[in-house]
Amino acid sequence: MKCYLQREPLEVEEFVASAWAGSRQLRNHFELICIRTGSGAYIINGQRLGYRAGSVFLLGPADCYSFVINETTDFGLVKFTEAYLTELTATGIHTSAWHLLRDYTLHASLGSMGSIELGTNEQRQFEALLELLFSEYSNRGQPFNNTLAESLMGAMLSFIGRQLTGRSVGERVTSSYAASFVQRLLAYIRRHISQPDRLRVERLAAEFAYSPKHLSALFKQETGESLRQYILRYKLKLVETRLQLSTLTVSQIADELAFTDVCHLNKLFKKHYDTTPTDYRRHLQAMSSASV
Repeated sequence: MKCYLQREPLEVEEFVASAWAGSRQLRNHFELICIRTGSGAYIINGQRLGYRAGSVFLLGPADCYSFVINETTDFGLVKFTEAYLTELTATGIHTSAWHLLRDYTLHASLGSMGSIELGTNEQRQFEALLELLFSEYSNRGQPFNNTLAESLMGAMLSFIGRQLTGRSVGERVTSSYAASFVQRLLAYIRRHISQPDRLRVERLAAEFAYSPKHLSALFKQETGESLRQYILRYKLKLVETRLQLSTLTVSQIADELAFTDVCHLNKLFKKHYDTTPTDYRRHLQAMSSASV
C-alpha cells in the first residue's frame, strides 16, 4: 500500500489505466476522482462500489482506496490540502459551493458516501472545466495561474454542490457559518488528537468561546454524531492506518495516540472492529502474503 503525503496546496493528475497497482492511502489531503471513461469497481475503506463514466468520488485524509478496472479507464484527479480549501473559503470566491463541499467532507473523510452523479449537461460542463484546469496545470512553460485555478475549481464544485444538496448531509446544513465553524473545530481536533486534555468538551468550548452544551449541540446537528463519538472514531481510524502502514507495536500506537493503556485500546478496537489490533494486523499480513 502506497501512502501519499501532499506538499503542494493543489495538484492535478490525469492518466489512462487498464490495471490498478495496489491501494492508495491519503494522509493530509482531499481528492476528487473523476471517471472520464471506463468502468469497474471502486474500493474505499473496504467498501466496494461500482463506477462508470461520469462518476465522481470525494476522499479525505485517512481514506484508503483502490480500483478494480474492468474496462480501460481515463482518470482525472484533483488533489488539494485542507489549508487550500480553507483559504478558498475565506476569499469569498464560490463560497456557497465550498461550504457544501466542506460540510460533505465532515462525512467523506471517514467513510465513503458513494459516487456523486452529475446530470448529462452538468457532466459535459464539468468535464470542460476539468479539461481547462488540466491544461493550465500542465502548461509548465508559464507560471501556474492560481486565480484561474480557483475560479475553475469553484465552478466545478458548484455543479457538485447541486448534487450534495439532495443528500441527507445537505439537509442538515442550517447555515454556512455553522458548517464553517464545525470544520474549524474538526481541524483543531485532528491537530490535537494525541492530547486528550485539549479535546475535553469544556476545553473545546473555552477554545471556541461557546458553552459546552451549545458546542455539543451544534456539532451533533452538523455531523449527526456526538463529539465523543467522532473523536473516538477518528482515533480508531488512525490506529487502523498505523496497523496497516507502520511497524509500530500496538503498545507504541496506544502511547502515540494517548489511549489509557494497551488494554483500553484493545477493548475499544475490538468493540468497533470485532477483532483485536494484533489479530487485525496478522490478517493484513496473511492477505499480503497470499497475494504475492
